[in-house]
Amino acid sequence: MSLFRCKMCGGTLEVNESQTVAVCEYCGTEQTLPKLDDEKRANMYDRANHFRRNNEFDKAMGIYEQILSEDKTDAEAYWSLVLCRYGIEYVEDPSTHKRLPTVNRAQFTSVFDDDNYKSALEYADTRQKLIYEEEAKAINEIQKGILAISQKEEPFDVFICYKESDANGRRTVDSVLATDLYHQLTQEGFKVFFSRITLEDKLGTAYEPYIFAALNSAKVMVVLGTKAEYFNAVWVKNEWSRYLGLVKESKGKKVLIPAYKDMDPYDLPEEFSHLQAQDMSKLGFMQDLIRGIKKITSFDKPKTIDKDNVVVNNVGANVSSLLKRAHMFLEDREWTDANNYCEKILDIEPENADAYLAKLMAELKVRKMHDLKNLSSTFTHLNTYKKVIRFAPPELAKTLEGYNAEIKSRVEKIRAEQEKKRLEQERNEKERLEEEKRLREEKEAEKKRLEEEKRAEKARLAEEARILALKRKKKIIKTVTIISSVTVSLIVFIVLLNVRIIPSVNYSKGISFLEEKAYDEAIAAFTEAGDYKDAKEMIKSAYYSKGEDLFNRELYEDAIAAFVSAQDYKDSVEKKQISYYNLGKSALEQKDYRLAFRNFIMAKGYSDSADILRSINNNVISADFHTVALKQDGTVVAAGFNDYGQCDVSDWKDIISVSASIVNTVGLKADGTVVAVGDNEYGQCNVSDWTGIVAIESGYYNTFGLKYDGTVVAVGRNSYGNCDVSDWTDIVAISAGDNHTVGLKADGTVVAVGSNGYDACEVTEWSDIVAISAKENRTVGLKADGTVVSAGSKFDVSSWSDIVEISVGTNHTIGLKSDGTVVAAGSNEFKQCDVSECTYIVAIYAGKHHSVGLKSDGTVVAVGYNEAESDVADWSDIKLPLS
Repeated sequence: MSLFRCKMCGGTLEVNESQTVAVCEYCGTEQTLPKLDDEKRANMYDRANHFRRNNEFDKAMGIYEQILSEDKTDAEAYWSLVLCRYGIEYVEDPSTHKRLPTVNRAQFTSVFDDDNYKSALEYADTRQKLIYEEEAKAINEIQKGILAISQKEEPFDVFICYKESDANGRRTVDSVLATDLYHQLTQEGFKVFFSRITLEDKLGTAYEPYIFAALNSAKVMVVLGTKAEYFNAVWVKNEWSRYLGLVKESKGKKVLIPAYKDMDPYDLPEEFSHLQAQDMSKLGFMQDLIRGIKKITSFDKPKTIDKDNVVVNNVGANVSSLLKRAHMFLEDREWTDANNYCEKILDIEPENADAYLAKLMAELKVRKMHDLKNLSSTFTHLNTYKKVIRFAPPELAKTLEGYNAEIKSRVEKIRAEQEKKRLEQERNEKERLEEEKRLREEKEAEKKRLEEEKRAEKARLAEEARILALKRKKKIIKTVTIISSVTVSLIVFIVLLNVRIIPSVNYSKGISFLEEKAYDEAIAAFTEAGDYKDAKEMIKSAYYSKGEDLFNRELYEDAIAAFVSAQDYKDSVEKKQISYYNLGKSALEQKDYRLAFRNFIMAKGYSDSADILRSINNNVISADFHTVALKQDGTVVAAGFNDYGQCDVSDWKDIISVSASIVNTVGLKADGTVVAVGDNEYGQCNVSDWTGIVAIESGYYNTFGLKYDGTVVAVGRNSYGNCDVSDWTDIVAISAGDNHTVGLKADGTVVAVGSNGYDACEVTEWSDIVAISAKENRTVGLKADGTVVSAGSKFDVSSWSDIVEISVGTNHTIGLKSDGTVVAAGSNEFKQCDVSECTYIVAIYAGKHHSVGLKSDGTVVAVGYNEAESDVADWSDIKLPLS
């Protein structure tokens, strides 16, 4: 069986090498398959299909062509080139949930006439051919519709290509520059394609006909940008790469002009290397650009609207046009331009009420007139408003006065509600203070009463003790005489009784109990026999026999206790290891990985315990200035600082592991994908395209993912080379410090990259490691025998033993022992090391100034700084193993 990604949704398909058609179990689409008899080719297809699903069609085409250079008979490669050429994106129909094709790169050529389509049919088998033909029909129908719409569009002169929004959905500087260019060109009379305005009344799925029409009709494309990545953004590159193809075919009739600002021109796309790029920061750039466009388009009669000198040959037409422009500026929130155009109208018609109204809207920063009624305060005091009322027709004046009345009523209502709320709060506060005073007085009175009762009870007990002491003294004096006469003979008898008679009887009882398999009674009898004969050795024998009996009945936990008491009798130590090993196997079968981990640790190297330990992925509660935990139902809870949205995890589902740093939280989903929230300054949240992930780690402004094949991927800050993990292999666990990263290999050794401050990366000689933890400039490793090693800025953990889990904090380190208790070393400034009373703990995490533990009942306890990160007292049902 081979693994292949669905070319519609990206889901994993399990297929045989001989299959040519398969159905995706995730999206239900029947689809054709490539030849999968070669691992290299399968990897190339996965990579190319990834680019195509993300609409990076040119990158995908390069890989498909490379596949065909090695095998000219691969039908799927020809068909994939067809999908790229026509920009096919498969979109889910919300009503039927089927994946339907959409065309993002329309062509004048029918798909039926495409040479790659014909080759796909030539080399396809019967089932593949039927699917290719069916999909080609659907694509052809869509393209017909696109061509029909595009033919109705008037030709464009200029196409402006730019990046509208950044990664956070905010408008880019490029968009502002493009808007200014659009207005300058339209003012000169050019018909300009500018997506922000041209497509504003179109649905996203209906953009292609208008983009296609504009690309084919425009004589000039201006590609502008302020960052290299904006020029190479998927949809920006989709537009200019298509236009470059048209430029080559036009034989000089079309021109592409790159325009850049605040960047090095050498960072422009390589495809622009033969073009004359323009620097937008250069003085006179706009005039030079427009002059050049006029020459290219042979545009001789541009529109004559001068911002400083308005043509007034037709006064009514000019006023109407200027008013329309003013309202367009209002819609775009360009308040200054709107006000300037209103002033131009008033230069022509000083009593134009509509101009004063638009000027008022610009002053109050509203886009539509009816938005005036939603303001937070009235505007009757403004001179502009007074001019509107003065020159407006009665109906308009009445409407505006109504807006002010509505605002005044709303403001008064809010003020009244606020005053009512204030009075109610004052009354509640007064009642609360009076109640607190009453309770405090009652508490003081109760305290005094209890203290008085305590003093009286103490005096009574003292008197009773004095009387009892006097009685005892008299009794002792009375009996001393009687006792002294028989003392010598009694002592002789007692010595004989204790040394010979009683031990002999108890020893015999022990033998009888042992023969009857009454082990506890035998142990008690041999204990009472003291040093008689080999009683102490018989105690070990009884414990050993009891352990064997329990072991044979598969009561391993009780058997372990018996073998421990048998000490070194016969093979007690080995029998104890075997019992722990069997308990670990049972826990694995029940998928209780934490319990399995502890039992294999206690097996201390028996059989394949070490190998099993390395295979267990043991994550922990993740926190720093905040704490997160994974619940049994796959949801996540969080507490602490949320300045960057790092606690916004309430909508996460199907999560199997979590990890957190100071400003981020990362979650691993059951399908091997990853989600992240929080600060993304260094791109540490760019994990949405990760797949096949089995473990995650959130470092200091970086994120790591362990893939199922033992390799590691990383994003984020790489100032010290701490993200240089691409050559790691056979990794089973990862942990990240502030500036270094460590990985645990399947053979129990450890690798490290990044800053080696305080020798934090000196781990190459470590062996038999089953778990790792890193933070700040420290690295700690847990060995298979339950001891701990450390590197970097160290805390003394060399004496620790019987440890089953470790966690390194900012200024301290904690360890979980097999009996459910916790040990700690390091700074205790915030009481983060006060863990001596923590019991029944099954998982731990050390944060910045606090320590967190998961109890066996699913609740969470925490010690240390509680202002932000450890407010977890009400958490319950937390998942084990922890993530």
